[in-house]
Amino acid sequence: MVNWLADLLRRWLRVPAARTERTLRLTGAALAAASFVIITTLLVAFDSVFLGANNIAALRVGDIAPQDIRAPVALPSYVSQVLTEQQRQRVRDSVAEMYYLPDPSVSRRQTELARQILNYITNIRRDPFGTLDDKLNDLAHITDLTLPEETARRILTMDEQTWNDVNEQVTGILERVMQGEIREANLPSIRAQLPTQVSVRFDDTISRVIVAIVEDLVRPNTLLDPDQTERARAEAASQIEVRRSFERGQIVARAGERIDEATFEALDKLGLLEPADRRLFAVFRALLASVLVIVVTGLYVARFAPALLQSLRMLGLLAAIFLLVLLGARLSGIYGQIYLYPTAALALLYVAIVGHQLAMIATFGLAMLVGLMQSNSLELALLTAAGGLMVALTLRRAERLNSFFMPGLLVSLSNIVVITIFYQGGGPLNSDTNLGEMLIYGLLNGVLAATIALAGLYIITLTFNLPTGLKLVELSQPNQPLLQRLLREAPGTYQHSLQVANLAEQAANAIGANADLVRVAALYHDIGKMINAPFFTENQVEGMNPHDVLNDPARSADIIISHVTDGEKMARQYRLPARFRDFIMEHHGTQVLYFYQQAVERAGGDAAIDIEQFTYPGPKPQSRETAILMIADSCEAAVRSRKPVKKQEIADTVQQIIEIKMRTGQLENSRLTLNDIATIRKIITDMLQAVFHPRISYPAPAGDADEDRTRTPTPTPRVEMNRVPVERDRRADVPTPPTLTVETPRPKLQTWEVDSIKAAPLEIEDEDSPLPEVPPLPRTSGEQPQYRANDNGQHPIDDLSEDHPD
Repeated sequence: MVNWLADLLRRWLRVPAARTERTLRLTGAALAAASFVIITTLLVAFDSVFLGANNIAALRVGDIAPQDIRAPVALPSYVSQVLTEQQRQRVRDSVAEMYYLPDPSVSRRQTELARQILNYITNIRRDPFGTLDDKLNDLAHITDLTLPEETARRILTMDEQTWNDVNEQVTGILERVMQGEIREANLPSIRAQLPTQVSVRFDDTISRVIVAIVEDLVRPNTLLDPDQTERARAEAASQIEVRRSFERGQIVARAGERIDEATFEALDKLGLLEPADRRLFAVFRALLASVLVIVVTGLYVARFAPALLQSLRMLGLLAAIFLLVLLGARLSGIYGQIYLYPTAALALLYVAIVGHQLAMIATFGLAMLVGLMQSNSLELALLTAAGGLMVALTLRRAERLNSFFMPGLLVSLSNIVVITIFYQGGGPLNSDTNLGEMLIYGLLNGVLAATIALAGLYIITLTFNLPTGLKLVELSQPNQPLLQRLLREAPGTYQHSLQVANLAEQAANAIGANADLVRVAALYHDIGKMINAPFFTENQVEGMNPHDVLNDPARSADIIISHVTDGEKMARQYRLPARFRDFIMEHHGTQVLYFYQQAVERAGGDAAIDIEQFTYPGPKPQSRETAILMIADSCEAAVRSRKPVKKQEIADTVQQIIEIKMRTGQLENSRLTLNDIATIRKIITDMLQAVFHPRISYPAPAGDADEDRTRTPTPTPRVEMNRVPVERDRRADVPTPPTLTVETPRPKLQTWEVDSIKAAPLEIEDEDSPLPEVPPLPRTSGEQPQYRANDNGQHPIDDLSEDHPD
């Protein structure tokens, strides 16, 4: 897409393509980074951004809930002030009032009052001049009595003896009743029991008169002690404390329910009623965290993996994986169980795609965001970080399916340790979850991480056609259609590719490059030779060269060069990863073919010869892996063509090939150091000496001895490649048409020099003796190295870059 836009602007607006491409890439990277920060911020501050838009934050006591309101996070047990106060009030009301002891003076006072009232009534009864109405009126003026008129008439009309008995009965009953504890609260019940106190010798009419007089005279003799009562109630209320907790996703208020004080308090505790300033601060905090994550990750990539910055497609894939894992953490925090969510799957995928170092950086960023997302939980941050680091430090061979489950088991163990450390009688995040349940969640977490990572890696491999471990294992199988076709149509090239794959793999292992990628890519680097297989030396019968029949250097050069472009087209046709196309295009760089020298000799000068017709399209190797393949390919072809009989000849040939590559600038963009080149030279020399050592000549059978003695030994001609380095950032390299020459002794190279830097040659002791066995080859630590610091301190990522669109 970038290349297409650059070409369009160049054709229509005359803008240089290089500047346009650089500008578009920078613009695209800036937009992608801004999008990443915005999405991450929205996920982390989801509650403050989206819940406020649903008018939940505007709810007040007495309002109707517009929807089911769920707890966005697990809320630890807290003291509900509303429910506690309500319960305390109920307890205070239930505590009985405290009273003083009964006051005897009240009883004496009421008894004396009763005698005075009875004497007054007696005087009214004995008044000879008063009429009945006058007497009733006098009785009505007794303030301490409220006698019904019927009762008053009965008092005035009863005989003297009966009245005297009533008088004695009233005084006696009142004294007995007032001797007990009478409170204001139980006064009605005591008055209700007065009829039982009346002697049975009185009829109902007289009994009612007695009760009417006594009930008005009964007064409480026990007073309330307010201080003691308040102390008792306060002590009882102080023991009351109502606590509440919510699980993630638990409904706090259902749609249509009225918001009471307790629900309002719960919404506030859950942060759903944040005021605008608090929500704005939460969003700002999430924004700062997102910017910090992308800045740290960007600085690491720029410092240790600069090649990744050139692959917008790969950066987009890594960002998408990160955001998907973060989205899952958000959803599991609301609707699921966070202890069960496999955040370690991010590290597993990153290790399989880009390596261990970037996986650890991404894990730290994810841990910080998850902890911030889950109410600033240190436990969840450590849980995420520990699991991701376990994966990044233990996953070695991502191409093996069973290698994912051991890191998954270690993730489970780390989860169990972290959960146990932070367990506080129910867990800080969920008081309703016991330790055993959380440990089971942590154990299943690791298994789910490995399973999801394998499924995700399979989907990514199929969708993006990346050379992941699974893809490399698939492409390395000999029954692959393209390899089978190469074996049938160009068997010599197939064998040559196998040899180059072995050489390149060992060299890559020795310097810490991606050996698996180099080995599999080497199997396919010459697939373009199938189009014109007989024109390449490894597929020719000795002594028969089709180029001699053509007798046209330009045509021969076009055929040789076309195997690069044809191979690139075949790689697209067979949907090989784009990284493989880099190997195909770069393994010859921009070297100049041997046929250029032939064309110059025939034309009598180079004025009429276009050197571009004899130059590979390139580009030069842009990674350590493609540079290793170039060196291995050239050395294997040269040694095979020269058919050396001494080990020193092999060492000299390898040294000469590497010297030409460096002198013509073919390795200048590969980021190989001089130490790397020296290591590669030694590894390839040792392996080629083991392959091309002289064979033992066994004696012929006795019957054939005389016949053999009559034969004249014929010297075997040697096919030797003659190359002419060109001084303009070009180089000579294989494959080239061989010329038959008689071997002449080659001078022993003592040193080789490039830019005033000298390297000691490989001195071979007893160079005439065959190599008894293949020496052990040095390897770097680790099974699948991804990065290695060069002289500039950079750690390039060259194995999985997807710079070119399909």
